[in-house]
Amino acid sequence: MNPLHLDLIHYQILLTAVLLVVGLNLIANLRMLGRAMPHKVNPAGLDLVSVLVPARNEARNIRRCLESLLAQEYPLMEILVLDDNSTDGTPDIVLEFARQDPRVRLLRGDPLPQGWMGKNFACHQLAQHARGEWLLFTDADTEHHPQTVAWALTAAKRNQADLVTLIPRAVTHTLGEALLLPIIPFGVMGCFPLALGARLRIPFLTMAIGTFLLFRREAYERIGGHEAVQSEIAEDVVLARRVRKHGGTVLLLDGSEHLDVHFYRGFWETWHGLAKSAFAALEYRLLPTLLMLLFYGFLFLWPVLLLVWGIFQGRMGEPALRLALFQVFMNSGLWYAVAVRFRLPRATAFLYPLTVMLVILVMLDSIRMRFFSGIGWKERVYQFRGGSLFHG
Repeated sequence: MNPLHLDLIHYQILLTAVLLVVGLNLIANLRMLGRAMPHKVNPAGLDLVSVLVPARNEARNIRRCLESLLAQEYPLMEILVLDDNSTDGTPDIVLEFARQDPRVRLLRGDPLPQGWMGKNFACHQLAQHARGEWLLFTDADTEHHPQTVAWALTAAKRNQADLVTLIPRAVTHTLGEALLLPIIPFGVMGCFPLALGARLRIPFLTMAIGTFLLFRREAYERIGGHEAVQSEIAEDVVLARRVRKHGGTVLLLDGSEHLDVHFYRGFWETWHGLAKSAFAALEYRLLPTLLMLLFYGFLFLWPVLLLVWGIFQGRMGEPALRLALFQVFMNSGLWYAVAVRFRLPRATAFLYPLTVMLVILVMLDSIRMRFFSGIGWKERVYQFRGGSLFHG
Protein backbone atom coordinates (compact mmCIF):
# COMPACT_ATOMS: atom_id res chain seq x y z
CA MET A 1 0.00 0.00 0.00
CA ASN A 2 1.16 3.54 -0.78
CA PRO A 3 2.70 5.09 2.41
CA LEU A 4 0.60 8.20 1.83
CA HIS A 5 -2.59 6.14 1.78
CA LEU A 6 -1.46 4.30 4.92
CA ASP A 7 -0.87 7.60 6.74
CA LEU A 8 -4.30 8.79 5.62
CA ILE A 9 -5.96 5.68 7.03
CA HIS A 10 -4.14 6.17 10.34
CA TYR A 11 -5.27 9.80 10.44
CA GLN A 12 -8.85 8.79 9.65
CA ILE A 13 -8.83 6.22 12.44
CA LEU A 14 -7.57 8.88 14.87
CA LEU A 15 -10.19 11.36 13.70
CA THR A 16 -12.93 8.77 14.14
CA ALA A 17 -11.74 8.16 17.70
CA VAL A 18 -11.84 11.92 18.41
CA LEU A 19 -15.38 12.11 17.02
CA LEU A 20 -16.42 9.28 19.32
CA VAL A 21 -14.99 11.24 22.26
CA VAL A 22 -16.97 14.31 21.17
CA GLY A 23 -20.09 12.16 21.00
CA LEU A 24 -19.48 10.76 24.48
CA ASN A 25 -18.87 14.28 25.78
CA LEU A 26 -22.18 15.42 24.29
CA ILE A 27 -24.01 12.52 25.93
CA ALA A 28 -22.35 13.26 29.29
CA ASN A 29 -23.27 16.95 29.06
CA LEU A 30 -26.88 16.24 28.11
CA ARG A 31 -27.18 13.75 30.97
CA MET A 32 -25.78 16.39 33.33
CA LEU A 33 -28.51 18.80 32.21
CA GLY A 34 -31.17 16.14 32.67
CA ARG A 35 -30.12 15.23 36.22
CA ALA A 36 -30.32 18.84 37.44
CA MET A 37 -33.62 19.79 35.82
CA PRO A 38 -36.61 19.87 38.20
CA HIS A 39 -39.65 17.96 36.98
CA LYS A 40 -42.06 19.74 39.32
CA VAL A 41 -42.19 23.43 40.09
CA ASN A 42 -42.05 24.11 43.82
CA PRO A 43 -39.64 26.83 44.97
CA ALA A 44 -40.14 25.78 48.63
CA GLY A 45 -40.97 29.18 50.06
CA LEU A 46 -41.40 32.56 48.44
CA ASP A 47 -38.40 34.84 48.13
CA LEU A 48 -38.51 38.18 46.35
CA VAL A 49 -36.97 37.86 42.89
CA SER A 50 -35.67 41.07 41.30
CA VAL A 51 -35.87 40.72 37.52
CA LEU A 52 -33.27 43.10 36.07
CA VAL A 53 -33.42 44.05 32.39
CA PRO A 54 -30.73 46.25 30.81
CA ALA A 55 -32.14 47.90 27.69
CA ARG A 56 -30.50 50.05 25.04
CA ASN A 57 -32.40 50.62 21.81
CA GLU A 58 -34.67 47.62 22.39
CA ALA A 59 -37.96 49.00 21.08
CA ARG A 60 -38.15 45.98 18.79
CA ASN A 61 -38.07 43.50 21.67
CA ILE A 62 -38.92 45.05 25.04
CA ARG A 63 -42.72 44.80 24.77
CA ARG A 64 -42.62 41.04 24.18
CA CYS A 65 -40.13 40.61 27.04
CA LEU A 66 -42.18 42.56 29.59
CA GLU A 67 -45.43 40.85 28.61
CA SER A 68 -43.82 37.47 29.25
CA LEU A 69 -42.37 38.58 32.59
CA LEU A 70 -45.68 39.98 33.82
CA ALA A 71 -47.33 36.67 32.90
CA GLN A 72 -45.06 34.71 35.26
CA GLU A 73 -46.84 32.39 37.69
CA TYR A 74 -44.35 33.24 40.43
CA PRO A 75 -46.12 35.81 42.61
CA LEU A 76 -43.29 37.69 44.33
CA MET A 77 -41.34 39.69 41.73
CA GLU A 78 -40.20 43.17 40.93
CA ILE A 79 -39.20 44.05 37.38
CA LEU A 80 -36.60 46.78 36.94
CA VAL A 81 -35.71 48.00 33.46
CA LEU A 82 -32.76 50.33 33.02
CA ASP A 83 -32.85 52.50 29.93
CA ASP A 84 -29.20 52.81 28.88
CA ASN A 85 -29.52 56.13 27.04
CA SER A 86 -31.63 54.70 24.22
CA THR A 87 -32.19 56.72 21.07
CA ASP A 88 -35.39 54.90 20.10
CA GLY A 89 -38.74 54.40 21.82
CA THR A 90 -37.55 51.94 24.48
CA PRO A 91 -38.23 54.13 27.57
CA ASP A 92 -41.69 55.12 26.33
CA ILE A 93 -42.71 51.47 26.00
CA VAL A 94 -41.40 50.65 29.48
CA LEU A 95 -43.24 53.65 30.96
CA GLU A 96 -46.45 52.40 29.39
CA PHE A 97 -46.06 49.10 31.28
CA ALA A 98 -45.01 50.84 34.50
CA ARG A 99 -48.19 52.92 34.54
CA GLN A 100 -50.29 49.79 34.22
CA ASP A 101 -48.47 47.49 36.67
CA PRO A 102 -46.62 48.58 39.85
CA ARG A 103 -44.23 45.64 39.56
CA VAL A 104 -42.50 47.40 36.66
CA ARG A 105 -40.08 50.28 37.28
CA LEU A 106 -38.10 52.28 34.75
CA LEU A 107 -34.63 53.47 35.75
CA ARG A 108 -32.68 56.05 33.79
CA GLY A 109 -29.08 55.02 33.25
CA ASP A 110 -26.14 57.25 34.11
CA PRO A 111 -23.63 58.19 31.38
CA LEU A 112 -21.27 55.30 30.66
CA PRO A 113 -17.89 55.77 32.39
CA GLN A 114 -14.70 54.83 30.58
CA GLY A 115 -13.51 51.34 31.42
CA TRP A 116 -17.02 49.86 31.47
CA MET A 117 -18.95 47.85 28.91
CA GLY A 118 -22.42 49.32 28.51
CA LYS A 119 -24.36 46.22 29.54
CA ASN A 120 -22.14 45.63 32.57
CA PHE A 121 -22.65 49.18 33.83
CA ALA A 122 -26.40 48.90 33.28
CA CYS A 123 -26.51 45.64 35.27
CA HIS A 124 -24.39 47.20 38.02
CA GLN A 125 -26.89 50.05 38.38
CA LEU A 126 -29.84 47.65 38.34
CA ALA A 127 -28.34 45.55 41.14
CA GLN A 128 -27.94 48.67 43.28
CA HIS A 129 -31.69 49.35 43.06
CA ALA A 130 -32.83 45.73 43.46
CA ARG A 131 -34.47 44.61 46.71
CA GLY A 132 -34.72 40.88 46.03
CA GLU A 133 -33.00 37.93 47.68
CA TRP A 134 -32.51 36.59 44.16
CA LEU A 135 -31.28 38.66 41.22
CA LEU A 136 -32.35 37.58 37.74
CA PHE A 137 -30.43 39.36 34.98
CA THR A 138 -32.18 38.79 31.67
CA ASP A 139 -31.96 40.47 28.28
CA ALA A 140 -34.61 42.55 26.58
CA ASP A 141 -34.74 40.17 23.60
CA THR A 142 -35.97 37.26 25.74
CA GLU A 143 -39.44 35.74 25.98
CA HIS A 144 -40.14 33.79 29.19
CA HIS A 145 -42.66 31.00 29.43
CA PRO A 146 -45.11 31.41 32.36
CA GLN A 147 -43.28 29.07 34.77
CA THR A 148 -39.71 30.05 33.93
CA VAL A 149 -38.90 32.01 37.07
CA ALA A 150 -40.51 29.50 39.43
CA TRP A 151 -38.86 26.60 37.59
CA ALA A 152 -35.39 28.13 37.71
CA LEU A 153 -35.78 29.07 41.38
CA THR A 154 -36.89 25.51 42.17
CA ALA A 155 -33.76 24.21 40.46
CA ALA A 156 -31.56 26.66 42.36
CA LYS A 157 -32.92 25.66 45.75
CA ARG A 158 -32.94 21.91 45.12
CA ASN A 159 -29.34 21.97 43.88
CA GLN A 160 -28.16 24.61 46.38
CA ALA A 161 -26.93 26.66 43.44
CA ASP A 162 -25.52 30.16 43.65
CA LEU A 163 -26.08 30.81 39.96
CA VAL A 164 -28.59 29.25 37.57
CA THR A 165 -28.14 29.92 33.86
CA LEU A 166 -30.19 28.57 30.96
CA ILE A 167 -29.36 27.52 27.43
CA PRO A 168 -32.31 29.11 25.61
CA ARG A 169 -34.04 28.30 22.37
CA ALA A 170 -32.66 30.63 19.73
CA VAL A 171 -35.57 31.85 17.62
CA THR A 172 -34.46 32.25 14.01
CA HIS A 173 -36.14 34.42 11.41
CA THR A 174 -33.83 33.99 8.41
CA LEU A 175 -31.62 31.29 6.90
CA GLY A 176 -28.52 33.24 7.94
CA GLU A 177 -29.56 33.09 11.59
CA ALA A 178 -30.47 29.42 11.28
CA LEU A 179 -26.99 28.66 9.96
CA LEU A 180 -25.02 30.66 12.52
CA LEU A 181 -26.91 30.35 15.80
CA PRO A 182 -26.65 26.54 16.26
CA ILE A 183 -23.01 27.08 17.18
CA ILE A 184 -24.11 28.41 20.58
CA PRO A 185 -25.66 25.20 21.94
CA PHE A 186 -23.40 22.90 19.94
CA GLY A 187 -20.21 24.72 20.92
CA VAL A 188 -21.23 24.63 24.58
CA MET A 189 -22.58 21.07 24.71
CA GLY A 190 -20.57 19.23 22.07
CA CYS A 191 -17.05 20.58 22.35
CA PHE A 192 -16.81 21.75 25.95
CA PRO A 193 -16.33 19.19 28.76
CA LEU A 194 -18.94 20.74 31.06
CA ALA A 195 -19.75 17.54 32.94
CA LEU A 196 -16.07 16.99 33.71
CA GLY A 197 -15.72 20.63 34.76
CA ALA A 198 -18.71 20.36 37.10
CA ARG A 199 -17.40 17.16 38.68
CA LEU A 200 -13.87 18.52 39.18
CA ARG A 201 -15.06 22.09 39.91
CA ILE A 202 -12.66 23.59 37.38
CA PRO A 203 -13.50 27.29 36.84
CA PHE A 204 -12.28 27.41 33.22
CA LEU A 205 -14.67 24.56 32.36
CA THR A 206 -17.66 26.59 33.56
CA MET A 207 -20.04 28.26 31.11
CA ALA A 208 -23.00 30.61 31.32
CA ILE A 209 -25.40 32.25 28.87
CA GLY A 210 -26.03 35.91 29.63
CA THR A 211 -29.65 35.89 28.52
CA PHE A 212 -30.61 34.33 31.89
CA LEU A 213 -28.47 34.63 35.03
CA LEU A 214 -30.28 33.91 38.31
CA PHE A 215 -27.98 34.76 41.23
CA ARG A 216 -28.38 34.19 44.90
CA ARG A 217 -27.83 37.78 46.02
CA GLU A 218 -25.25 36.86 48.63
CA ALA A 219 -23.19 35.01 46.03
CA TYR A 220 -23.44 37.88 43.54
CA GLU A 221 -22.14 40.35 46.11
CA ARG A 222 -19.43 37.93 47.28
CA ILE A 223 -17.85 37.80 43.81
CA GLY A 224 -17.98 41.58 43.42
CA GLY A 225 -20.95 41.73 41.08
CA HIS A 226 -20.69 43.36 37.68
CA GLU A 227 -18.18 45.86 39.03
CA ALA A 228 -15.63 43.01 39.12
CA VAL A 229 -16.15 42.36 35.39
CA GLN A 230 -16.73 45.93 34.24
CA SER A 231 -14.53 45.69 31.12
CA GLU A 232 -15.43 42.11 30.14
CA ILE A 233 -17.35 41.60 26.91
CA ALA A 234 -18.19 37.97 27.76
CA GLU A 235 -19.17 38.99 31.28
CA ASP A 236 -21.61 36.09 31.67
CA VAL A 237 -18.85 33.48 31.36
CA VAL A 238 -16.46 35.42 33.61
CA LEU A 239 -19.13 35.87 36.30
CA ALA A 240 -19.87 32.13 36.29
CA ARG A 241 -16.18 31.31 36.60
CA ARG A 242 -15.84 33.77 39.48
CA VAL A 243 -18.71 32.01 41.28
CA ARG A 244 -16.89 28.71 40.83
CA LYS A 245 -13.55 30.21 41.96
CA HIS A 246 -15.18 31.49 45.14
CA GLY A 247 -16.49 28.02 45.99
CA GLY A 248 -20.02 28.53 44.68
CA THR A 249 -22.20 26.22 42.60
CA VAL A 250 -23.11 27.05 39.01
CA LEU A 251 -26.07 25.22 37.50
CA LEU A 252 -26.42 25.15 33.72
CA LEU A 253 -29.84 23.98 32.54
CA ASP A 254 -31.57 23.22 29.27
CA GLY A 255 -33.96 26.16 29.06
CA SER A 256 -35.19 25.53 25.53
CA GLU A 257 -38.75 24.89 26.75
CA HIS A 258 -38.72 27.85 29.15
CA LEU A 259 -36.87 30.67 27.41
CA ASP A 260 -36.94 31.92 23.84
CA VAL A 261 -34.39 34.47 22.66
CA HIS A 262 -34.64 36.59 19.55
CA PHE A 263 -30.90 37.19 19.45
CA TYR A 264 -30.59 38.99 16.14
CA ARG A 265 -32.38 39.79 12.90
CA GLY A 266 -30.68 38.82 9.67
CA PHE A 267 -27.32 37.38 8.70
CA TRP A 268 -25.08 40.41 9.24
CA GLU A 269 -26.53 41.36 12.60
CA THR A 270 -26.05 37.75 13.72
CA TRP A 271 -22.49 37.72 12.38
CA HIS A 272 -21.61 40.93 14.20
CA GLY A 273 -23.34 39.86 17.40
CA LEU A 274 -21.37 36.61 17.55
CA ALA A 275 -18.10 38.27 16.52
CA LYS A 276 -18.52 40.79 19.32
CA SER A 277 -18.03 38.18 22.03
CA ALA A 278 -16.55 35.06 20.37
CA PHE A 279 -12.88 35.86 21.06
CA ALA A 280 -13.77 37.30 24.47
CA ALA A 281 -15.39 34.00 25.52
CA LEU A 282 -11.94 32.42 25.10
CA GLU A 283 -10.39 35.16 27.26
CA TYR A 284 -8.55 36.68 24.27
CA ARG A 285 -6.09 33.80 24.22
CA LEU A 286 -4.80 33.84 20.67
CA LEU A 287 -2.94 30.51 20.47
CA PRO A 288 -5.72 28.41 22.09
CA THR A 289 -8.26 30.15 19.84
CA LEU A 290 -6.31 29.35 16.68
CA LEU A 291 -5.84 25.76 17.84
CA MET A 292 -9.58 25.52 18.45
CA LEU A 293 -10.27 26.75 14.91
CA LEU A 294 -7.90 24.11 13.51
CA PHE A 295 -9.64 21.50 15.64
CA TYR A 296 -13.05 22.54 14.30
CA GLY A 297 -11.76 22.54 10.73
CA PHE A 298 -10.21 19.08 10.86
CA LEU A 299 -13.05 17.58 12.90
CA PHE A 300 -15.98 18.87 10.86
CA LEU A 301 -14.67 20.05 7.47
CA TRP A 302 -11.89 17.60 6.61
CA PRO A 303 -14.20 14.54 6.25
CA VAL A 304 -16.47 16.50 3.89
CA LEU A 305 -13.57 17.68 1.74
CA LEU A 306 -12.08 14.19 1.62
CA LEU A 307 -15.44 12.70 0.71
CA VAL A 308 -16.02 15.19 -2.12
CA TRP A 309 -12.52 14.47 -3.44
CA GLY A 310 -13.17 10.73 -3.31
CA ILE A 311 -16.45 11.03 -5.20
CA PHE A 312 -14.86 13.06 -8.00
CA GLN A 313 -11.92 10.66 -8.17
CA GLY A 314 -14.16 7.59 -8.14
CA ARG A 315 -12.25 6.09 -5.23
CA MET A 316 -15.02 5.57 -2.68
CA GLY A 317 -14.00 1.96 -2.22
CA GLU A 318 -10.86 2.93 -0.30
CA PRO A 319 -10.97 2.45 3.50
CA ALA A 320 -10.03 6.07 4.28
CA LEU A 321 -12.91 7.38 2.18
CA ARG A 322 -15.37 4.95 3.72
CA LEU A 323 -14.29 6.28 7.11
CA ALA A 324 -14.85 9.82 5.82
CA LEU A 325 -18.41 8.87 4.88
CA PHE A 326 -18.95 7.43 8.35
CA GLN A 327 -17.53 10.61 9.90
CA VAL A 328 -19.90 12.81 7.90
CA PHE A 329 -22.87 10.71 9.01
CA MET A 330 -21.66 10.81 12.60
CA ASN A 331 -21.20 14.58 12.54
CA SER A 332 -24.65 15.04 11.07
CA GLY A 333 -26.05 12.89 13.89
CA LEU A 334 -24.32 14.98 16.56
CA TRP A 335 -25.59 18.27 15.14
CA TYR A 336 -29.06 16.78 14.66
CA ALA A 337 -29.18 15.64 18.29
CA VAL A 338 -28.39 19.19 19.46
CA ALA A 339 -30.96 20.66 17.07
CA VAL A 340 -33.66 18.34 18.41
CA ARG A 341 -32.76 18.91 22.07
CA PHE A 342 -32.68 22.70 21.79
CA ARG A 343 -35.56 23.05 19.33
CA LEU A 344 -33.55 24.46 16.44
CA PRO A 345 -34.42 24.03 12.74
CA ARG A 346 -33.53 20.39 12.16
CA ALA A 347 -32.71 20.77 8.49
CA THR A 348 -29.76 23.02 9.30
CA ALA A 349 -28.08 20.13 11.14
CA PHE A 350 -27.23 18.66 7.74
CA LEU A 351 -25.69 21.98 6.68
CA TYR A 352 -23.22 21.87 9.56
CA PRO A 353 -20.12 22.24 7.28
CA LEU A 354 -21.44 25.62 6.19
CA THR A 355 -22.11 26.56 9.82
CA VAL A 356 -18.56 25.60 10.81
CA MET A 357 -16.99 27.53 7.92
CA LEU A 358 -19.01 30.63 8.82
CA VAL A 359 -18.15 30.33 12.52
CA ILE A 360 -14.43 30.08 11.75
CA LEU A 361 -14.72 33.30 9.74
CA VAL A 362 -16.70 34.93 12.54
CA MET A 363 -13.98 34.04 15.04
CA LEU A 364 -11.27 35.46 12.76
CA ASP A 365 -13.34 38.63 12.46
CA SER A 366 -13.65 38.73 16.25
CA ILE A 367 -9.85 38.56 16.56
CA ARG A 368 -9.52 41.36 13.99
CA MET A 369 -11.93 43.62 15.88
CA ARG A 370 -10.14 43.02 19.18
CA PHE A 371 -6.72 44.02 17.87
CA PHE A 372 -7.47 46.52 15.11
CA SER A 373 -10.85 48.16 14.52
CA GLY A 374 -12.53 48.03 17.92
CA ILE A 375 -15.77 46.28 18.84
CA GLY A 376 -18.89 48.11 17.78
CA TRP A 377 -22.23 47.38 19.47
CA LYS A 378 -25.40 49.36 20.22
CA GLU A 379 -24.00 52.56 18.67
CA ARG A 380 -20.83 52.38 20.79
CA VAL A 381 -17.33 51.32 19.78
CA TYR A 382 -15.10 49.68 22.40
CA GLN A 383 -11.33 49.60 22.06
CA PHE A 384 -8.54 48.22 24.23
CA ARG A 385 -5.55 50.52 24.68
CA GLY A 386 -2.77 49.76 27.11
CA GLY A 387 -4.83 46.98 28.70
CA SER A 388 -7.75 49.33 29.45
CA LEU A 389 -11.15 49.56 27.79
CA PHE A 390 -12.32 52.78 26.17
CA HIS A 391 -15.53 53.59 24.35
CA GLY A 392 -16.50 56.21 21.87
